Amino acid sequence: MFGYLVADRKNLSEEEFQQYKAAYCGICSCLRKNGTISGSIALSYDLVFLWLILSSMYEPEEKQISEKCPVHPFKGTPLLLNKFSDYAADVGIMLAYYKAEDDWNDDRNLAKRAAAGILQNRFEAVSRKLPRQSIAIKEQIGRISALEESKSGDIDALCNSFGKLLGELFVYSENEHWARYLREFGEAVGRYLYLLDAVVDLKEDVAKNRYNPLCQAEKISREWQEEAVEMYLGEISQTYEYLPVVKYSPIINSVVYSGMTEKLDIIRDKGDIINNEP
Repeated sequence: MFGYLVADRKNLSEEEFQQYKAAYCGICSCLRKNGTISGSIALSYDLVFLWLILSSMYEPEEKQISEKCPVHPFKGTPLLLNKFSDYAADVGIMLAYYKAEDDWNDDRNLAKRAAAGILQNRFEAVSRKLPRQSIAIKEQIGRISALEESKSGDIDALCNSFGKLLGELFVYSENEHWARYLREFGEAVGRYLYLLDAVVDLKEDVAKNRYNPLCQAEKISREWQEEAVEMYLGEISQTYEYLPVVKYSPIINSVVYSGMTEKLDIIRDKGDIINNEP
C-alpha cells in the first residue's frame, strides 16, 4: 500500500492514540515472529487500518501484552493482538514482496532485490495460506503492470484494478454476510489510493520524465485532479456507512473523515497538484 491511510492525531484521545500505536506494534511483532527479519520491510499504518476495520466488524478476542523488540529493547512496548494481527501481517508480506519486485524491475535497485529475497520464503508460505487473496494480488498487479508498461492513460482502468486488489484483502472470510460490503469498501479505498498516489507523484514524475497515467491522459487539469480524488473520498464515505463498526470507530472515523483528506490538503497547499493541461 502507499502509507496514506493514517489517523489524524489531533482527533484522537490519548487512550485512542495508544490503542492505535499498540495495534501497529502488534502487527510488527507478528511480522518478526513469522520470520520477517525486519518488520519494517512490510509494515505500514495502512495495515493498521485494515486491522481496525476487521477488528471492529468482528470483535474477536484480544490480548494486551508488553514486549521488547529492537526498537524498544529495554522497557518494552504495549502490543494489542488478535487474529487479524496475523492476517494484516500476512497481507503486508504479500504486498511488500510485489512492491520490492516491482521496484527491482523498474530501477534495478539492489536494496529492493535484497528485500524481495528476504521476503520470498515467507511470501510463498502466505500465498499458500491465503490463496484467494494471493491470486487477486497477482492478477491485478499483472493488469496494472501491463497498463503501466504500455504507458496507458486509462486512469479508470488502473484505479479499478487496484480497487479490486484491495477489495479482496478487506474480505477476511468470503462466505459470510458482510463480505460484499467489505469488498465494496476495500475497492473504494483502493481506487482512491491509486489515484492519490498518481497525483502525489505527478510533479516529480513530470520533472524526471517518468511515466504517470495523469501525464498520458489529455486535459487533466488541477481542478479535475482535485474533483476526482474528492469523488473517490465520497465513495469511501458512502460505502463505509454500510459497515457496522462500533469498536475502534473513533480511530477509524479519524482516518476516513480526516486522515485521508489531510494528504490531499498538504499537497494542495504545497502546490504539488499541478495543471497538466496543454
